[in-house]
Amino acid sequence: MLPIAEYEARFREILAVLDDIADGEDMEELNAELEDALFMLSQIDPKADDSAEEFTDALDELDALRADYARIPIAREVAERMGMLIEFARKNG
Repeated sequence: MLPIAEYEARFREILAVLDDIADGEDMEELNAELEDALFMLSQIDPKADDSAEEFTDALDELDALRADYARIPIAREVAERMGMLIEFARKNG
């Protein structure tokens, strides 16, 4: 498994792209929710007993956001990239 910080960094790259293409209040709100989800991801202590569960919960939250982004035409391609990263994290986490 990649370190959680590496996943966070990759998701932050996606957030940067989403910030660049944000075309209204709806996307800005989603981006703020994504920022919150990434903060929660960053707070996971990999040495804690429940870190695997917390990581899965964070991925579930990220996947829900991905689905919201996928409904916005300008964000669909980025949502696909986000989905691939989530899938990779689930298989390798």
